[in-house]
Amino acid sequence: MKWEHRTEGNEVWIQGKVVDCVPARRLVLTWVELENLKDVSRVTFEIEPIENMVCLTVTHDKFKAGSKMVGKVSWGWPRVLSSLKSFLETGKSLNLGCKD
Repeated sequence: MKWEHRTEGNEVWIQGKVVDCVPARRLVLTWVELENLKDVSRVTFEIEPIENMVCLTVTHDKFKAGSKMVGKVSWGWPRVLSSLKSFLETGKSLNLGCKD
């Protein structure tokens, strides 16, 4: 199954395929920018219940040698996950200063 990351202006930035899905437990996606369709990597989201909490682990790996995506996601994922945490705790996401 195909997936796409779109901006509010409906522009596709990232796309990929769903590799594995175990509802409420695990989601594995391929990840590629439209500008460089040969630079495919993988993102794994794992959800683990811990008592009355939930632990979310995000692993972005399988980068090609020399991939520029490594630097982009090393900067991007911490910002996205911090915003998600804020949203879940307060109902408001962080202003990440992203275009569109």
